[in-house]
Amino acid sequence: MKTNGKKVTVKNRKPYERLSEREKRKIVHEVNSGLIGQRACAKKYGLSRNTLSAWITDFSSFAIKPHEVAEEAISDMTESSKTRILAKQVQDLTKQLEKANLKISGLQTMIEVSEQELHIKIRKKPGTRQ
Repeated sequence: MKTNGKKVTVKNRKPYERLSEREKRKIVHEVNSGLIGQRACAKKYGLSRNTLSAWITDFSSFAIKPHEVAEEAISDMTESSKTRILAKQVQDLTKQLEKANLKISGLQTMIEVSEQELHIKIRKKPGTRQ
């Protein structure tokens, strides 16, 4: 991070001087790689921690949206590999649906048992007004 041949630090930077994208990315890379903590980095460069957190959200590799990555990857694939991936997704979604249905039935059973044992109506009546 050099501007006019000088390294940017708290002492030689103007209070509200904007940093370039490259400098911001370098600062975020320092934090993400573990070289320096967020508090120390904010103090070193004279930034607020909120600003640094926003930069980390914007510039870190974790901010890549999975949907965008998936679309880019799918556009480069052949039909057979697309079919395999879609079949795998269908299997995963089917397993998730089975787990959700099992959880729902378990919760319904728990509600029924507690209603019987405690003699308290837990479920909302279907005809109640909002």
